[in-house]
Amino acid sequence: MTRANLYSLARVALVGLATCTLVGTRAQSVDKPGCNDVSSLNRFTGSAIVMCEQRNFAEYTLPTGGVTEFSGNKASFERKEDLEGQLTQIIYAVPLGASSVEVFRNYRNDLDRAGFNILFEAKQEETKYLERVFESMGPGGQLFGYSPEEARYAAAVKEDGGDKKYLALYVIEFQDGYVPGLSPKKGQVFVRLDVLRVGKLSNQMVAVSSTDIAKGLEASGKVALYGILFEFNKATIKPESRPTLDAVAKFLKEHPTQNVALTGHTDNIGGLEFNMRLSQMRAEAIAMDLSQTYGIEAGRMVTKGFGSQAPADSNDTEDGRAKNRRVELSIR
Repeated sequence: MTRANLYSLARVALVGLATCTLVGTRAQSVDKPGCNDVSSLNRFTGSAIVMCEQRNFAEYTLPTGGVTEFSGNKASFERKEDLEGQLTQIIYAVPLGASSVEVFRNYRNDLDRAGFNILFEAKQEETKYLERVFESMGPGGQLFGYSPEEARYAAAVKEDGGDKKYLALYVIEFQDGYVPGLSPKKGQVFVRLDVLRVGKLSNQMVAVSSTDIAKGLEASGKVALYGILFEFNKATIKPESRPTLDAVAKFLKEHPTQNVALTGHTDNIGGLEFNMRLSQMRAEAIAMDLSQTYGIEAGRMVTKGFGSQAPADSNDTEDGRAKNRRVELSIR
C-alpha cells in the first residue's frame, strides 16, 4: 500500500473518530424525563433540557418593556401583556464554550424562521431586574437570579391557527447561585423558554346547583365554588361565573335565615401579602355582586381572604394548584 493510501486511510479514521466523539457528546446530553421541545422551535446544538414545567391553564405576565421596579416579589414594567393559557416552561443547559450572545442570536434567527414577531428585545444592562423576575416565577430560581451580566431577553408572538403563541426567551451565562439537583459551571449558558398558547378555554368545571350547595353544607359545613372566575390578578368577576352565582343566590333565597361566610383562596404563585389581599378583594366582590344583582342582604354574608394559607391540595402540581384557586361558601 502506498504512503498516499495510508495517509488517506488515516484521515478517514480520524474523521470517523471525531464523528463518534460528537455523537457520544450528544448522547450524554440527556433530557430530563418527561420534558420535550416546543413544536416548531429548535434548540442550540448539544444542549439538554434540565428542567421543565407545564400547566394546562395558567396566568402569565409577559414583559414587553423594561422592568422599572422590583419590590416584594412583584415587578413593575414599562409595558407588559397579562395573559392566560397553556404554559410550557423549559430550561436548556448549553455545552461550555458557547456565549450567551451566540446562543441568543441563533434563537433569534430561529424565531424569525418560525414566523414569530418580536415584541421587545434587551441585553445586558437593559435587562435590569429581569433576573429577579425569572428567579421568582417558574423553574430555575437562583440559576437566573444571580447571573444578570451577560443576559439577553426577547418577547415574541405568533398567530397559530385560531390561537396566539406568546414566547419569553431569557439567556444567561451562569455566574453564581445555588441550584438543587444541578451543577452549573461558571460561564455556562442556560436558556429559559416560556411559551404560552392563548386560545379559548374549555369549561372543565361542572356547574354547581343550589341543591349541590345545600348538600355540601349539610355534609361538611362548606362547599368549594370553582365556577367563579376572575380577571388575571384582579377582583373583577368574569361573565362566565354567572351560572354559579345564580346557584348561590338561589340557595340563599331558599334558605332566608342562613348566614354564610365567603372565603377566597389562591395557589402559592406570587407573594403572600399580594395573594392575601387579592383573595380578600375577590371574596368581597362576590358578596357585593350577590347583594347588588340578586338583592341578598349584605349582613348575611361575611368575607375573608386566606391567600395560599389553607390549601385544599398540593401546590407542587398544576392540578393541585387549580384546586387551591377557589372560593368557599360555609355556614356561620
